[in-house]
Amino acid sequence: MKIKEMMQEQRPREKALRLGIESLSDTELLCLIISSGTKNRPVDVIAEDLLKKTNNLSTLPNIPIQSLMEIEGIREVKALQIAGSIELCKRAMKAKTYQQTIHHPKDVLNWFEIEYGILPQEHFICVYLDAKGKIITHKVIFIVSLNESLIHPREIFKEAFLNNAYSILFVHNHPSNDTTPSRSDIASTHQLMEVAKTMGIYVMDHIIVGKDNWYSFKQNGALH
Repeated sequence: MKIKEMMQEQRPREKALRLGIESLSDTELLCLIISSGTKNRPVDVIAEDLLKKTNNLSTLPNIPIQSLMEIEGIREVKALQIAGSIELCKRAMKAKTYQQTIHHPKDVLNWFEIEYGILPQEHFICVYLDAKGKIITHKVIFIVSLNESLIHPREIFKEAFLNNAYSILFVHNHPSNDTTPSRSDIASTHQLMEVAKTMGIYVMDHIIVGKDNWYSFKQNGALH
C-alpha cells in the first residue's frame, strides 16, 4: 500500500506524532526523512530501494552522497537530507560521549562504531582524558595505507602533553569486522605502554572496533 493510500493515522508522520518516533519501521523512518516521492516513484518505494542499497541500514552511516543519488528518485536535496541526518546522529553521539565520564569501553563504543567502524581504511585514534575521566579531545593520529602499519609514539604523546592529558584511550578500527588483534596490534600496544610508563601517562585501554564488533585489550588481560 502506498503512503497516500494509507489511512491518515497510519502514515509515518501521523504515526510518529501519535505513537512516538520509535514506533516507525525502518521504511517509515526513511520515508519521514526523504519526505516525498516523485511523479513516478512513491516515497515508500524509494525508501525500500535505500534499504536494499545499504543492506538494511548497515552501511548507511558512511554511504557517499553520490551513491545515494544513484537511487531513482533521490537527487541532491534528498541526498543531502539523508546525509545530514546521519551526520547529525554522529555528532550527537560524539557530544554525548564528551559529556560522560569514561569508565568502560562501552562508554565510547556507539560513537566509534558509527563513525569509524565501517570505514574501508584502518584509522588509529587517540582519546585524551583528564584526571576525572572526561574527554579533553580526540585525534585521528594516522590512517593506515597498504605500505604503512607502524604507529609512531612521538605524535601521540606530543598531543597528550599539549592537552595536559592524564590518560589516553587508544582506538582503531578493523575494516574486516574481525576485531581480533593482529601481531602488529599487540606489538604496537606493548610499545606504546612502555613509552606511556616513561612519560607518566596512564593508558586506559586499547579498543579495536568493527561495524558491530569490538575487542578490549584491558578486558582480555592484554594491556601490560
